[in-house]
Amino acid sequence: SESCNPGQIDALRLMRQRGEIDGLDVIHAGVAKGESDSQRSARVARHIASSGADVIIVLSMKDLVRDMDAVGRALQRRPVLYWEGDPWGRGKRVSEQMAAWLEMSSEVFSVGGHPQAGLLMRHGARKVHHTIHTYDHVLFGSAEQGICPDPTVDVAFLGTNASRMPVLSGLPGSFQRWLLVSGLLRTYGKRCKIAGRGWPAVISHGEVPFDRQHEFIQSARVLSNWDHYPKTASYVSDRLAVAMISGRVQVTTRHPDMHFLPGRDRGLFLEPTVSDVLRRTRALTARPDQELLELGMRAHRWAKQRI
Repeated sequence: SESCNPGQIDALRLMRQRGEIDGLDVIHAGVAKGESDSQRSARVARHIASSGADVIIVLSMKDLVRDMDAVGRALQRRPVLYWEGDPWGRGKRVSEQMAAWLEMSSEVFSVGGHPQAGLLMRHGARKVHHTIHTYDHVLFGSAEQGICPDPTVDVAFLGTNASRMPVLSGLPGSFQRWLLVSGLLRTYGKRCKIAGRGWPAVISHGEVPFDRQHEFIQSARVLSNWDHYPKTASYVSDRLAVAMISGRVQVTTRHPDMHFLPGRDRGLFLEPTVSDVLRRTRALTARPDQELLELGMRAHRWAKQRI
């Protein structure tokens, strides 16, 4: 879907302009106004069948298209590269449609390592490669240019509350995320901003559109976070890259095997527990503004060069 992934589409168009690929055919598989599930499946299958593409790249489709038999026929044995941008595990079921995509794919690229790679292979993937989230240079073009307004609060948290009943529901990491938000509010009160789906309205700024996340993050001196699936190796949420290009220091989850990320000298503080995240956040907000801004700009420069 071009509307959801304009940066990825722009990168492919640049490859075409440079002659690295011969052509590009973009198929929007998202929900169109007035279109039923069966109509969408038929439209996508027709477009795939009529495309002259040698390789089909699929961006985190999951179960957007329901008639996978029609898709399989339309592919005509062409290789499929499937990119999966979400973490998976307990609490999230791999649908029949997503499993069909995995089974039809020659190569799968996943933002999570062990045990996610094994899970995807059990659902049909033959070969799984690790990749990480990058920031979208189209959606976050102003942040990429270094446009960074002054912060108005000490700390921001941005993420979904998937736990309606703490401890008893949610995804792995949901309860720890609830503990983090509670701790931030106790410490900072109105000097802390919470946003994301599922939080009580009395404490939350509501959902933030994805293409405006940088603005919310830049409103604070520090971004404090706890990921879902904290035991998934080599996983980082898309907010990590967005926060870095936004020029803000962040404190977040230390997943296993994170050697590919920069360290504290680039404004990225990885911590093993929520207590450590809270402790680190308090220590950082006690630092002078100029010191935090310089650390944030180091994060920005690293992100612009690397992710």
